[in-house]
Amino acid sequence: MLTSETNYSECSYEELLDVLQHIDQDKYHERYQILLLEIDNRKKGIPPKTSFKSKPSTYTVKKNDGVIVKVISELKLNTSRLLKTIFILACISTFLTAILVPQSEGYGDLVATVAFIFLCPFLLVYCIHAIRIGEIEIKIITVKRSESPESFWFGILLYSVFSISILSILFWQTYT
Repeated sequence: MLTSETNYSECSYEELLDVLQHIDQDKYHERYQILLLEIDNRKKGIPPKTSFKSKPSTYTVKKNDGVIVKVISELKLNTSRLLKTIFILACISTFLTAILVPQSEGYGDLVATVAFIFLCPFLLVYCIHAIRIGEIEIKIITVKRSESPESFWFGILLYSVFSISILSILFWQTYT
């Protein structure tokens, strides 16, 4: 049943279509217009505006999602902010390393190592972020978990394996 403060951003796309079929357009004209706008935004790929009262993870977790998705969605971690922080630290560190380290034998290796030390955690946090929001960008293609789960999990696996293998190689070279 609709309340006077119906928040369509909390509904799935299927629920929005169901409400559209059953809403009285004349009696609830304002709600009807808001509903049409929300459906139009979803069609355009604009994510719903979440309220501050609820966790964003409630929008991505569904009954049939796996344990990994549920656990990651329950994390109280602002992955978007963490991604930006890691990216900025990586840029600053790589730039400072390139400028301040004297150019000698192994100079390029050191700069690349610093860049990879930040790239790998960035990709791992990006995987967590992608699982939370339900979509991942592979090259220039955005793959949604709900539309193509195989491709989505392949992208997660690809980024994770790349990150872990590069970190392993870096630590192996450092300590051997």
